[in-house]
Amino acid sequence: MVRLFLFCFLLGCPKAPEPVECDPEDADCVENDAGGGSADASGDSAVPDPGDTDGSGSGSGSGTDSSAPDPGDSSSPEDSSSPEDSSSPEDSSSPEDSASPEVPVNLLRNPGFETEDDAWSIWGGASRAEGHSHSGGWAVMATESNGAEQRVTGLEPNMVYRLSGWGKTAGTEPLLIGVKDYGGEELRVSFTDPEYREESLTFTTGFVHTEATIYAYKHAGSEPAYADDLVLQVEGPTDRVLVWSDEFGGEGALDDSKWTFENGFVRNEEVQWYQPENAFQEDGMLVIEGRAEERPNPGYVPGSSDWRTSRETITHTSASVTTTDRYSWQYGHLVVRAKVTNLGGTWPAIWTLGVDCEWPSNGEVDVMENYGGNILANFAWGTDTRWRPEWDSSHWPVSGFGSGWTDEFHIWEWEWTEERMVIRLDGVELNDRSLSSTINGSAACAGENPFQQPHRLLLNLALGGGAGGSIADLAFPTRYLVDYVRIYQ
Repeated sequence: MVRLFLFCFLLGCPKAPEPVECDPEDADCVENDAGGGSADASGDSAVPDPGDTDGSGSGSGSGTDSSAPDPGDSSSPEDSSSPEDSSSPEDSSSPEDSASPEVPVNLLRNPGFETEDDAWSIWGGASRAEGHSHSGGWAVMATESNGAEQRVTGLEPNMVYRLSGWGKTAGTEPLLIGVKDYGGEELRVSFTDPEYREESLTFTTGFVHTEATIYAYKHAGSEPAYADDLVLQVEGPTDRVLVWSDEFGGEGALDDSKWTFENGFVRNEEVQWYQPENAFQEDGMLVIEGRAEERPNPGYVPGSSDWRTSRETITHTSASVTTTDRYSWQYGHLVVRAKVTNLGGTWPAIWTLGVDCEWPSNGEVDVMENYGGNILANFAWGTDTRWRPEWDSSHWPVSGFGSGWTDEFHIWEWEWTEERMVIRLDGVELNDRSLSSTINGSAACAGENPFQQPHRLLLNLALGGGAGGSIADLAFPTRYLVDYVRIYQ
């Protein structure tokens, strides 16, 4: 614009032509358009937690919290070629129109170790080092069994993130950059070159996880290794697809297209008689209610030695709901939000059974059992002896979860792939099993893997029995609540 002004000042600018007014009867007269036109427009050892004194890796460490900034939405540039825009070509290149999309936000604080602050916990002899950076002036130096970590908060559950970083090492032992405590297996990339190079990985946060620990670490070797310019960014939504669910948003009876019921005295010499009336929807929840109620046992047989038919009277009732004949699935991710009481005499469960073969050779997964003051997470399959399972059982005392735990809802997960099964509670792994070791013995379905077939789901509240214990001090009615059931693949 300045050059155009000087040109006109020195040499004179041509005047715009005067508008011509035409006689409506003159067909050869053409009016001038006085308006302006619109512009066109690796197999390395797991990282020990510095706060873990028992070697289990489950300690909280000394990592420092780092709240993740809000990535925000990237606004697309305005369309300068819209019909409403009559700007001159010079105006169409204004900063508002030519702004490029926003670069994704790095969720890590002090990603290049340039300042000495509390963003990173640098421990075990590791330190900030000047003169060995990839960019800027500083990097972090790790030697033997030390490094730096940062606890990032404010993440989105069930979201894919990308972690990248630059690393190099002066020796043969690799530098590791990785992520843990996010709701999945620990992941890391390895650096073995003497010159800086960049590596990256992606991870998906768990269904309850809003935090993750990012680290740079060297497992062994006294030679120094360096990490710099770590970046944590949102990659995008997960590819998990919700294939089946019940949110229990109605009132009264359950959805008959999703659930069926077990009936009568069923297993384990338990006290309760199962009946559909004890399972219903209320206030957005599935309620399974144990009741004290007495009536004749319709299956009673005098002199019978079978515990189901030898009982003359039903004294207590409850419910067991199942997807049998409604839905089964093979591989995926089961998520259940539920609340248990941990009361003596109660035995609530979230579990599955394979659709083919007899028990236990059809395979059993106890995503949750609660009895005897413990939370259990179990897998079972067949052996060489009929009715005798091979158990992989994990017991967790409820007392260890802290006061008030039974007052809250919690999330149980069963992650199931062709190679492995994992059970988690509130994002913490309770039990896992490789499917390479779950082959049935000779008693039934010999040589088959019962966890490589579809399974059906059961939710029930048992009373008494061999595991539930005495119900003498149990107040009735007693309730087991389920908020939702979701299956992803």
